Amino acid sequence: MPLSAANEAPLVLAIGQFDGVHRGHQAVFRTAVESAAQLGGIPACLTFRPHVAQLLNPAGAPLLLATPEQNEALIAACGIQQIHVIPFTREFAAMGPAEFLSLLKMEFPSLAEIAVGENFTFGKDRAGHRGTLPSLAAALGLRAHLVAHVEHGGAPVSSTRIRAAVAAGDLPLAKILLGRAFALTGAVVRGRAVGRSLGFPTANVRPDLPIRPAPGIYAARLVLTDGAHPGAAFVPNPADPAQAHFGPVVEIHVPGFARDLYGREVEVAFTRRLRGHMHFTDAAAASAQIGRDVQAALAADAEENP
Repeated sequence: MPLSAANEAPLVLAIGQFDGVHRGHQAVFRTAVESAAQLGGIPACLTFRPHVAQLLNPAGAPLLLATPEQNEALIAACGIQQIHVIPFTREFAAMGPAEFLSLLKMEFPSLAEIAVGENFTFGKDRAGHRGTLPSLAAALGLRAHLVAHVEHGGAPVSSTRIRAAVAAGDLPLAKILLGRAFALTGAVVRGRAVGRSLGFPTANVRPDLPIRPAPGIYAARLVLTDGAHPGAAFVPNPADPAQAHFGPVVEIHVPGFARDLYGREVEVAFTRRLRGHMHFTDAAAASAQIGRDVQAALAADAEENP
């Protein structure tokens, strides 16, 4: 939704990048929703696209945890009624902190309060921060909520920690930090049919984003509109020459699942890493191990989702 000045009820605006909508972001949204309820107003979100780092430091930009569509669905699930997106440009990045807040007040005349994480920075050279925001906001008649970090294991929940957990294959930690299982969305494409030849047909999903869990076998769920179907997922090693022709797919086998999914957009939600890659002397040995993997994956899913 573009910026709009049509609101009449008091607007409470949660502002941030919100990549992945983790537990820290969820705390900001709760603050906005609660404040809006007290004011009889509207809880809304303002975010930026592309990611700030993709414009200002493309070589060092992080791998995103979720697509814009995933993020928007997750934000709405937090009770946010409006999502506004600012195109992040170099001209926008050059704004000073006071200019940025004045722009918000101009675009949203009913803006009453803003909610941000305590490490939120804004304006050129990050000159706006927790020390300057309250007074800058007050000068425009706005109230600013600085939402404290959500912590786990003695450190703040952050997108950086989640990316590291995913890259290491520590999906239980990623789930704790996100508040839900880490998931990739993507279209089902035709693959090499290796799993089918071994008796374990897979849906080959080409993820929309480049982020991946560590290569290996995972307990996972194939999430469709009719629900989630537990199975075993295979995350290939990107250095494997066999992957070059088919692209960076993630494969998932769901026992007893026989529907044609080619071309459909699906989600693969990861539960737990079961093992790394193994080399087999023959097809029989590979098939036997995959059978054990599938049973281990179903047991892990039953433990996680009793």
